[in-house]
This record gives sequence, structure tokens and C-alpha cells, in this order.
Amino acid sequence: MKFGRVFKECLKSEGFPPEWVESAISYQQLKKCINRLTNELAQVGLDPATLGQLLKHVEDYNTSAEADVDDERPFEYILSGEAPSGSDEDDKDRPSRTRRKPFHPKLLFYMNESTGQLHSARLDEETKSKLQMLAVATGMSRLRVTEEPDLEDSESRSIASKNSTGCSINGTLSNGCRRGPGHRTVEVPLTSDTEFFTKLSGELSGLENLQDREEKKLHSQIEELGSQIARLADPNHRRNKKLVTTWRKIFQIYVESDIFFGTTEVDHTAHDSEKATERFQKFADTIVQQGLATKFKKQESLEALNAFMQINQEILLGLRFGDINRTAMTKILKKFDKQTGLGVKTTFPGKIQYPEFSQHLAKAVCAEVHTQILSHVPQLDDYSCPMCTEIKWRPVKLRCGHIFCIRCLIVMQTKKQHRCPLCREKTVIDANSENLDLELADFLKKWFPDEVKAKQKYNEIMAGVDQYGEVYRDKCNVM
Repeated sequence: MKFGRVFKECLKSEGFPPEWVESAISYQQLKKCINRLTNELAQVGLDPATLGQLLKHVEDYNTSAEADVDDERPFEYILSGEAPSGSDEDDKDRPSRTRRKPFHPKLLFYMNESTGQLHSARLDEETKSKLQMLAVATGMSRLRVTEEPDLEDSESRSIASKNSTGCSINGTLSNGCRRGPGHRTVEVPLTSDTEFFTKLSGELSGLENLQDREEKKLHSQIEELGSQIARLADPNHRRNKKLVTTWRKIFQIYVESDIFFGTTEVDHTAHDSEKATERFQKFADTIVQQGLATKFKKQESLEALNAFMQINQEILLGLRFGDINRTAMTKILKKFDKQTGLGVKTTFPGKIQYPEFSQHLAKAVCAEVHTQILSHVPQLDDYSCPMCTEIKWRPVKLRCGHIFCIRCLIVMQTKKQHRCPLCREKTVIDANSENLDLELADFLKKWFPDEVKAKQKYNEIMAGVDQYGEVYRDKCNVM
């Protein structure tokens, strides 16, 4: 099935909101622009194979060590974007990345001013004749023969005058190309390529504006959900104490799932929609398998969980929408090159940045999910002792600022390890009861009651082992 039909079906069937579909790249309309451009080129004898071969000489010239050989540059296609003239009051209020410079593409070829011969144009006689007629024809208002200034001129400049043929002569720097005395560049009068790039550029701006709107909408939803979860998971309310553990497990599984971004050495990149969807589904399945949702007895808690899942599904939808539009842009540029031979697939992205609708939205929203939602339920990893990797029961804060559980500190002092394991400062030796962080101890007891009890029991057993030997551990196990 052709991509145009697949793209249309995706927009129709994958649940995208109507305003998203309206902002999508108009693949079929852009195809029509390409067909019209192909007809314009055919009128001057430039079929894709011929034009592609001639423009390939430009590419070879640009990479050649002998860049002064003018024979290698008979044709050039320039995607020039000039700053818009005048000021637009509405434009000033738009995000800077949406204020795109308009495209003024130019297809240029070179001719000898005195003989009228095309400069090193390797063309058949019919095409050469048509192009020479362009160079000398009168009454064609869109045709310009341009004389190029010295290389040190970095910007286009106007030197308007008239030559003997009646064609307008303008001084223009064409992509840094310098032509010798007596040569002129002739611009082939095309309109459909301008239409194509203007339309595509405008649609990319539309995707950026859509991204801004969706980000603001999700920001509001996340902020509201964050306040709701903060209330539901507040351990100061007795009825929430069991819920805190449930929310913590859900969020821990969520963080470890790496749904949108990898955090390992092997996988540390942003995920595309397919991979993110697969990981999200695995996260949802784990929640079901562990029966975590069933532990929420109140409707408000279930609604909060559903809202959290919905936010993630909207991010996934944005990822999918961004992926298929990026593919549409790549495909349409490839079709542009195939049907015209103008070779813009690699140069166009350099002139205009594709809006990272999906990745930017995912990154921004995921950051807010962590700060506005996940932060309301502290995770055990954030309060683990760097020595034993368990909760910091009776935490001791050293003079250097690093914190350890009291048993690990006692072990270090017993073994005469006087320096902090993290910064190597000599702070372990002088730590005493005054270094106990009572505020943190109260915080841990409130948020991690089960873990604190388990660590306290373990420390009591290990203290007995230190005093009576391993027989004490066996005694405790029997009891």
C-alpha cells in the first residue's frame, strides 16, 4: 500500500483529535505541488535524470579538492530563506521557533554572456536550445539573468540594470559560487517549488503551535492530578497510610519501566512511539498482576490512577502523531527528489528544523510528571544508605554533609575507617550522638513505616550477633 494511503488511514483510525488531524502534513496536496513542478521543469527540457546528473556535478564540486574548476558547476538549486520584510505585530507574540523565514528557491544555470552558450551544460540539443531561449527571451517578467559579486560578499545585494536582451540584471551571490568575467547565472522561472516549500514550512509551524497548546493543556492536568495525589498519599491522615505504600510501588514500577526515555548504559536515548507503547503496556500489565489497583477501595483513588494512566496515553498519542508526521516529511522530500531530480532531502532539514512535536512534548510532560506527581510520594532509593543500600534507620549526618545509617557508621568506626567513603574527608572519626539527624528520622518513620520497622529489627539482631556471636542469630530465628 502506498504511503499516502497509509498516512491518511493512520490519521483517521488511530484516535487523534480532529485539531491534530487538521495540523498534520498535507501529503496529498504536497504531491500535487510536485506534479506541477515536474511539468514546469519538463517545459524547459529538464527531466529528473538530466537535472539530477547536472546537480550531481555541484555536489562533486563542493567535495572536490580542485574547487576552482568551474566546469563542474553548470547548475545549482538554492533553498534561500530571506528575512521577512516589515514587522508583523501578531508575529512578535508567537514563539521564536515558529517565525520561519519564507523560502525563495532558485534553479540557476550558467551561460557565456558574449556567446550565449550554456556554461558546461551537458545537455541534449533540444534542452540546450530551450534553456538558451530562456536566457535571451524578452517579456518574461519572472526571468532574471544575475551577475555574481566577489566571494567576500556574504549577503545577496541588488544592482538592478538592463542588458541588451531586455532581461533584468541583479547582483546575487548564489550559494557562494563565483563565476568568471563574462558569465551570467540564469534563473529558471519556477513557481510550484516555492508553493511546495512554503506549504511544508507552514505546516511544520502548525505542528509547533499544536505542541505548545498540548503542552499547556497537559500542564494543567498534571498540576491538578499532582494536588490530588498529594492529598490522597498524605501520611498525616491515618486512612492514607496503607495507600502511601501502594502509590509508592506504582510509581517505582513506573520509573523502572523507562517508558519514554532509557536510563541505562545500553539504552539511554528517547524512545519512539512503538517502543514507548510496548513499555507502557508492560507497566500496566505489572500493575494488574500485582493487584495494586484493587488495593484502592475509594473511588477517588481509582480516578486518580486512571487520570495518571490517561496522561501517559496522551503522551504516547503525541509520540505516534509526531512519528508519522516526521515519516510523512521524509517521504515527501524523497518523492520531491525522485520526481524532480533537485536533491533537497538532505539540504531542506538543514534550512528548517523539524519540530520535535513528539520528543519535546514527551520530555517536557515527563519532567512535570516527576516534579508535580511522583515527587509527592518519596521513593526508598532516595533515602537509602550508600553503604548498605537499605533505608537510613537512625540516620547520622557527618560534618561533610553525607548521611549514613547508624549501624554502618558504627561499623566504620569499629574498623577505624575514619574517612567518609564518599568524599574521603576525615569526618567519620568525630561523629557522635549529636550527629543524629532527628528531623530526617521522623520523616522516614512517617513515609516508610514498614521499612523502618524491618531495619530496626535487623539492627537489633545484628547488635546481638556482635555481642554474643552467630548463636544469637540462630536463637532469634527459632523464636
